[in-house]
Amino acid sequence: MIQDISHIKATRIVGGVGCGKTQQLLERVCSLLSDGEKAGNVLVLCATPQACESFTLRLNAAGEEAGVNADEIAVTTPRALALEVLSDAEAVRWSGREPRLLTAYEELFLLEDMKVSGLRPKRLREMLKFFYRSWTELADDDPNWLLPGEESNVHTLLKDNLTLTRSIVEPEAGNLAVNYLRGHAGAVAAHSFAHVLVDDYQRISKASQLLAGLMATETLTIAGDRTACVQVYDSYPYAAGLDEFMDEREGAEDIELSACHACAAGAAAASKLLADPAMQSIAFHAAEDIVAGQTVVLESPLPEDEFGAVARFAAETVAAGTNPADIVVATPNGVWSRNMVKALLAAKVPAQALTDRQPVRGDIRDNERCVPAHVLTALDLVADPENALAWRCWCGYGDWLANSSAMANLRAYADEHDKGLVEALRDVQDSALAANEGDADRVVGAKRVADAREAGLALIESAAGLEGTALLDKLAELVTGQEGATAPGIVSTLCLGEQDNSAAAMAKRFRNRLLAPRIDAASAVQAVPYDQVAGLSPKVLIISGFVNGFIPCREYFDSAEMPLDKQEKEHAKDARRVYAMAGKASEQLAISRFTTTSLETASVMKLHIGRIRLQDGKRMCAIEPSDFIEQLA
Repeated sequence: MIQDISHIKATRIVGGVGCGKTQQLLERVCSLLSDGEKAGNVLVLCATPQACESFTLRLNAAGEEAGVNADEIAVTTPRALALEVLSDAEAVRWSGREPRLLTAYEELFLLEDMKVSGLRPKRLREMLKFFYRSWTELADDDPNWLLPGEESNVHTLLKDNLTLTRSIVEPEAGNLAVNYLRGHAGAVAAHSFAHVLVDDYQRISKASQLLAGLMATETLTIAGDRTACVQVYDSYPYAAGLDEFMDEREGAEDIELSACHACAAGAAAASKLLADPAMQSIAFHAAEDIVAGQTVVLESPLPEDEFGAVARFAAETVAAGTNPADIVVATPNGVWSRNMVKALLAAKVPAQALTDRQPVRGDIRDNERCVPAHVLTALDLVADPENALAWRCWCGYGDWLANSSAMANLRAYADEHDKGLVEALRDVQDSALAANEGDADRVVGAKRVADAREAGLALIESAAGLEGTALLDKLAELVTGQEGATAPGIVSTLCLGEQDNSAAAMAKRFRNRLLAPRIDAASAVQAVPYDQVAGLSPKVLIISGFVNGFIPCREYFDSAEMPLDKQEKEHAKDARRVYAMAGKASEQLAISRFTTTSLETASVMKLHIGRIRLQDGKRMCAIEPSDFIEQLA
């Protein structure tokens, strides 16, 4: 189906960081409501779940000021929209998948299943990245996009493994949703909105951009900044989409904003970064009404001192009248975020940390080192005993190859008998396939899989009727084999809620918290990774851990690890990242760093190590400020 877009009024809003693009979208939504448009006819798409949270708060405030009720406006991410489309019963039949994204630890099982292709791990990872990027850019519109032979065979294996577990990898979600809608006109009508507005258009994938276009029936408004193209949530953001939008829509309105409304320090920093040869040149100047002031630099001798310095600065800012919710602390990683929150809470400043990309860690091949993931998989089984993805993972824990060979043979058996994974597992357990040596060659490893399924069924029965902490602790006890064991803290944090702690509710909750992390932006300081500042609008921005090794990364300084051409690309990427942060602060920009740490700590944190000296019998090393400090300070 080719979409007719000739009747849709299209508008593109472009401008540098802090130039008011999001504000323009807010005003347009309020204008639609003032003109009598129903809230249910308006959709706003933001680049990240936290950006959705921020936009919603600003929209409610703007609506109140404009005298309209904006509470019911749909504000979501393209990823969530894609999964909603794919949750239709017809979409499930069409795709053979459930709208269930793999978490990071579940992707480890997929990778093991892909290794049966025989490719070397490095080559396999490169090929998977190629497939994923191609999916986000709808390369499969061309039936000949894959080379016959190895490339085509590995792609088929990938799709077959995902079909077996009835699951979806993140880069595939937008692709599937777009292709489903293109072939089902009724589905387009069921999910469409009269007015669609997209913020940070350059930070979402091409598939997400196309999905947004398919949703609009009357107006489509996008806002973006080519220079701020940074991967924040969607894989493979597509900056070229900003220009393609205009090329594909004759007569589209083009609005260019050039006045930066960030504080003087932020505007000056963004301007300096734009002068970098690696950056695109765009129209940019400080607005006349900006808040004056210079960048505050917080310098501490040790990392632990830095946390305290930031907390004191935030406490003083709050005492001076700033709402904690208007303060954002940008951090280099999740560990930094958590330590910042501890220091802020100790200083009596409310604070929350945004979950980092992979809080559930461990080696799935060693049961003692993957307890959190193992418990979450067990919870998935209790919540839904027909969950194919959970069964695949459950049957792989503790095996050096995650039982990938057995799964490959089981997949062949399932294909031969036109059955799904759950049915095939049932056959393996109940039939002669697992019991008789004569049949064992049909499903190699069947006995191991059958034993795992039997243990899984026993676990489901033992956990029946339990909820909340009691259920999680029981699962931890069953998974570890240790009587009286309690659930790991990260599991409780991800699963438990104030209401409804049934197995199904907790399974849904932990997946949402892992795959769509967000925190309450209305009441506390937000500690977020550098790139997650995207879409936020803080009055005060504190960029912490601003040292070499965090940004740029340690490898950047070693030509043996990163050749010159890659160094240039890394520099350009980091310049965009810092630029995207710098112009966010509307009242105050602060930079925080530490100057020394122990050699051991520096090695663990992968910092760029400067001069080393012996201090009180301990080897200490100097840590240089980020290469970008001159543009910001």
